[in-house]
Amino acid sequence: MMNVTGVTAATTGTTSTVPNKGLGKDDFLKLLAAQLQNQDPLNPVSNTDFIAQMAQFSVLEQMNNLYESFNEALMLQAVGLIGKEVTARINDQTLTGTVSKVNWSPEGIILTVGEQQVSLKDVQEVALPANASPTPAAAG
Repeated sequence: MMNVTGVTAATTGTTSTVPNKGLGKDDFLKLLAAQLQNQDPLNPVSNTDFIAQMAQFSVLEQMNNLYESFNEALMLQAVGLIGKEVTARINDQTLTGTVSKVNWSPEGIILTVGEQQVSLKDVQEVALPANASPTPAAAG
């Protein structure tokens, strides 16, 4: 296993920041490949350590798949709001209107209500539009 105890950087007066987006599966694979390429041939990574790292990668992959499935299900539910009347609370104001469009953005699911963009998390109530009448139950 590769141990890093400290990193020191010399600067020339300029600084830059890299946004912290977290490590993804591609980053994990790059780190694992670099570790395998740079390991000490006289003291290679033990099978136990290697299996533990592969298990971590498997968990990461499963979590990523679960996250994608969750987002797809959430998007399908949001699409079901098109044509429905929603009430949302935005900055201490209440907005009511009919959903005409659903978008996915990095911030989450965004509904178009009238001319306003509304985050799905701000929706407090969903109803049939006032001009729509509910379908009567079939007699059986």
